Amino acid sequence: MPAVPPDLLLYVAVGLFGATIGSFLNVCIFRLPLGKSIVRPGSHCPSCRQPIRWYCNVPVVSWIFLRGRCADCSAGISARYPFVEALTGGVLLTLWLAYGVSPRFAVASMFALSLLVLFFTDLDHQLLPDAITLVGTGVGLALAWINPFLNGSDWERIWAALGGAALGSGLLWSFGWLYTKVRGVEAMGMGDVKMMAMVGAFTGPFGVLITIFAASLIGALIGIILIPLRGRSLQDTLPFGCFLAPAAMASLVAGQKIAAAYLRVLMPPG
Repeated sequence: MPAVPPDLLLYVAVGLFGATIGSFLNVCIFRLPLGKSIVRPGSHCPSCRQPIRWYCNVPVVSWIFLRGRCADCSAGISARYPFVEALTGGVLLTLWLAYGVSPRFAVASMFALSLLVLFFTDLDHQLLPDAITLVGTGVGLALAWINPFLNGSDWERIWAALGGAALGSGLLWSFGWLYTKVRGVEAMGMGDVKMMAMVGAFTGPFGVLITIFAASLIGALIGIILIPLRGRSLQDTLPFGCFLAPAAMASLVAGQKIAAAYLRVLMPPG
């Protein structure tokens, strides 16, 4: 029997670890919008309130073997749970393959996990919890001096993070204020403003601009598609945080390349 390549075992371990983290993210997604503790009580069935046994709480696998039902009361368990677990495992594995053991992997992983929670809480409740946005902003600023996704030396990175947080929150607040004044309708909540402060702390000013531009473009396109399907207006199709999250992740991992390409076009050599 051929030996299993060590790299394959490592990749499987990273994916499983990510799926386990995804199980915790499910707890955050469910409880944070309700103002509940993410620590106590332990995982339990929302229908019968019985604690979930450890062997019924194995990411993805338990849901499949239990056929999406509680082991005690047979109540249905949403497919969202294994989906988030698998998605988290896939995201962390992708970042591992891209960066390996490095500051880039550490920073990108923390940012991605935060964005996953924000995406689903905004999708479900139109809410971006302060426990993620404000804490995430603080973490982004604290890690700025070692954040390889920010250009420059240590102090330049710190200033980039501060500038990004200020620009991100300031731009979105200004857009919302102007839209409300002109249209008389609230464009977005303060949750989006706080989320962009977090995005700016991780990606810097240029990352903020990329994120807002990409999120607005994708949001407009999806909104136009969903209007005839749902019979809604453009302003109530999907929460803006659902577009900011993937745009922010793309901005983090590709922002430096986009910035370099833009500068080459703006200031060609020679």
